[in-house]
Amino acid sequence: MPPKRKGRRNSTHKPTKPDTPPPTNNVVSGAMSDCKLPEDLLLCILTRLPVKTIQRFKCVCKPWLKLLSTPKFVKMHREQTTKNPQNHSLIIHSIDEVYYHNMSLLNINSTAEQPINLVNPFPVIFKEMDLVGCVNGLVCLSCPPFAQMIVLWNPALNLSKGIRQPEGVIDENIDRISLGLCYDERNDDYKIVMITCLKPDGYSPKNFLRAYAEVYSANLDSWKRVRLSFQFSITPTRNNVIVKGRPYWTAIIYDPVKMFREVMLWYDVENEVFRHVPVPDYNMDCTKGGRFVEWKGSLAILVYSPTRERDDFVDVVVYDEGKGRWDTKSCHGPIGLKMERHMQCSKDGVILAETPEGTLFLYDPVTNAIKEFRIAEAMKTSYEAFSYTESLVSLKGMEKVKEQDKDKFCIKMEDLVIN
Repeated sequence: MPPKRKGRRNSTHKPTKPDTPPPTNNVVSGAMSDCKLPEDLLLCILTRLPVKTIQRFKCVCKPWLKLLSTPKFVKMHREQTTKNPQNHSLIIHSIDEVYYHNMSLLNINSTAEQPINLVNPFPVIFKEMDLVGCVNGLVCLSCPPFAQMIVLWNPALNLSKGIRQPEGVIDENIDRISLGLCYDERNDDYKIVMITCLKPDGYSPKNFLRAYAEVYSANLDSWKRVRLSFQFSITPTRNNVIVKGRPYWTAIIYDPVKMFREVMLWYDVENEVFRHVPVPDYNMDCTKGGRFVEWKGSLAILVYSPTRERDDFVDVVVYDEGKGRWDTKSCHGPIGLKMERHMQCSKDGVILAETPEGTLFLYDPVTNAIKEFRIAEAMKTSYEAFSYTESLVSLKGMEKVKEQDKDKFCIKMEDLVIN
């Protein structure tokens, strides 16, 4: 008979569990707890990815969603994206034959022959639309001349937000309203500057320069009146150019000697005051026109001079903030194409221009390379453009952009003619 097995003793000893790390509030450490790569290396990789890829990565897990949505990561990604020339683009506004406003995106270094069509978030019930500008991937659109509708839009995220006008804007004394888009880096805040120009009150020269200004803060979602230390008048319904997040307008101020003087007005977003610099003293008699642009981080004007039937030269005149004067930085050409007007330049100095036939082309001043393209159904001289780089910037209250039934509201150009 086999021996009986001894029964197991009841043991109160519990198996030891591996030590668990204490909970951490560090978003980066929480998102990368299972990652074998160093945190700084993984962040370096993630900040170099396109917005579309980042959006997919947010679905991996909650810690990644939290990490990739933090203001710190959004800023790191924006700075890294801006450094890479492959990400430099132009956002283009055009009008077609039925007077519908189309938005397109053109990557400067892409091999694609045509721009990408975007879903325009601006309500089609408004027949007029201004492309106010673009800062850090955020685009501002408005309805001129009184800014009845204002929209902030991130095309990369396909998100937009309508901005309400400040109270008391409707006034029969208003002549026009001009908008500007700017970025407050110190507070990481995106702002809209609204300049309201009033009709003349009397015949004194100073009575022709009547305006007041209000500034919208995206962080506070509210408007604030800004005190003006001098009076001015602005003709355009939007800023001419945005440089380093600061909007600039061509404006008229009072001068005791000349009575009126043209200047470049700009808004100092950090100190919440308006300032002005002189316009360039350039011989426009022998040129065809000029366009204010941001030239590699500086305020500049592109001036082109037709010399022969098919050749044009472009002068780049840059404002030196330290010296307080304009200097001709460089001259480029001959371009080899007849230029009707130039519209904008990218962050690395590639110029966008239009021919008399309505064809758009990119001109690289370094290589003299030219790339022609067209936007389907766009009318000649209807184009406006701003430099653009995609970003993860999202504002509170933004919603997904939906395709609109433009056929329901669009009208033909001949219907606009009043007999």
